[in-house]
Amino acid sequence: MNLRSWFCCRNKREISDKEYHTSKEACSRMNIPMNVKTNAKGLTNKTNQMPPAIPSGRGKSTSSVPHGGHAAHAKVSAASESPSSSRQPSRGWTELPSSRLKNVKCADPFASKASEFKTKFGSVFNAGGIPCRLNHGAVNIKLQWSKDPRELDYDPLLIVCAEGLSETQHPYAFAARACFEHMLAAEGSSAKTTPLVPRIIPCLRAALLSPNKNVFAGAVEAATQLSEVVGEAMNPHIHNLVMQMNKKSSDRDLSPKILKAMQTFEEFGGAEALKVIKSKVPTYCSIHI
Repeated sequence: MNLRSWFCCRNKREISDKEYHTSKEACSRMNIPMNVKTNAKGLTNKTNQMPPAIPSGRGKSTSSVPHGGHAAHAKVSAASESPSSSRQPSRGWTELPSSRLKNVKCADPFASKASEFKTKFGSVFNAGGIPCRLNHGAVNIKLQWSKDPRELDYDPLLIVCAEGLSETQHPYAFAARACFEHMLAAEGSSAKTTPLVPRIIPCLRAALLSPNKNVFAGAVEAATQLSEVVGEAMNPHIHNLVMQMNKKSSDRDLSPKILKAMQTFEEFGGAEALKVIKSKVPTYCSIHI
């Protein structure tokens, strides 16, 4: 068996002329004999010197061979063939930072019909009916208004944003939650929002019924902020929200947000809100105890 054939058997593939000459030059630099003796089965004798394997980049890593000494080279070659020398997975990143974006579904940018959108918010936002746009930065996405939220007409814009809380596709999911949050945080929002509470609650309840965990969490946060803005105006509608929240109170990720929402209902709704919460969730503990 000539040297080229031995290289092919060693690497279990055909080698190119460039790889052959590279290994040949390496053997010459390390004073490795070029005559490779084989037995009847085509295997090299353990007593003979073995040329180094050609790195293929497909699995096992190859170790560098120190100069001077055939015994050291034989140990390195044997170690490179053992399964224990295979490359181990990195203990640093468990996944690439960009992998968190793989599960984010994006909406069709060419959609134009109302039936192609999940909620009314998608069609209104896509048509430019909401005076805002998204600024995509290197890390975060920010909502930028072209008109001051304090000057907006909340009816029906705030209700449309509440419907968008059920969105699961980008950019509508982010835009709906950000618009709803900014409008409630604007100065003078309490007087504009209070008359719309009976129309907003069904939208929040629909989002709480969603199987999507992120949608549910967004609805809980929206209900918490709404209670801070309208106060006792939510008391007649709390039971519709508390019942759905309590169904996922055992979830470790959602439980803190649910508890905070119920405590906010009680804080801004008073004793009447506490009575409603206790009737639906008997295990709830008042913040005044």
